[in-house]
Amino acid sequence: METSWAAGLKGNIIRICEDGSEWPPYTYYQRVNDKPTRLIRGFAVDVIETIFAKAGIDFYVEMLPWVRCQKEVEHGMAYQMALNSSWNEARAKTYFLSRPYYRTTNYYFYSRRHHPAGLPIGSAEDLKKFRVCGIFGYNYETYGLPPGSVDQGARDFTSLLAKLHAGRCDLFVEKYEIMAGFSAIGQPYLADKDLGGKPVPGMPSTEFYMMISRRYEHGEHLLKLINDGLAEMEASKQLDKLLKKYVP
Repeated sequence: METSWAAGLKGNIIRICEDGSEWPPYTYYQRVNDKPTRLIRGFAVDVIETIFAKAGIDFYVEMLPWVRCQKEVEHGMAYQMALNSSWNEARAKTYFLSRPYYRTTNYYFYSRRHHPAGLPIGSAEDLKKFRVCGIFGYNYETYGLPPGSVDQGARDFTSLLAKLHAGRCDLFVEKYEIMAGFSAIGQPYLADKDLGGKPVPGMPSTEFYMMISRRYEHGEHLLKLINDGLAEMEASKQLDKLLKKYVP
């Protein structure tokens, strides 16, 4: 039996934006002969495709600069949702956040060129003792790093690593699964012998959510549909099965 919130979404194409820098293995451009195509794939795409297919709802995904994507979803006109969002207070107020549907492991990375013996980090609090750099528009509050405390001048991971090796910062923080995921799309950042990395001591995994516009007229119905779909996929272990395709 079709639910009322699914019925209200019928005939609408849900437009989704994602980070143009890619977020493998969750959202990325599919490669053919090591060259990116226009097809966007990944675990997050598989999940929303499963939920929408069951409800008979059409959608498409487009990659944009992450800051622009967040603004577009906030307005709810050109794009109604994004697939990969960590939690912070501002986002929780600005958007509807779905139930969490995957978790990532928090690492800090440093340059062995400048810190051959590593960094004396015994807890997440110790991160604040060093110069931390990051990517423009990303959320670092989940690491306990308040807004303004991270140099977010880098626009992508390649420029972030260049900045680190140039000695312009001591470390950056990122999810291990993301750094490993780039290897699958021809950017083996973890193969860099000068890049050191370790889990942030004592820090639990980070949960990720889908982010829906509060200004979209069917936003609450969309949230309900997605949350019900995620709950069903979690209970049936379908989420785990899909994730194992990308993170064995």
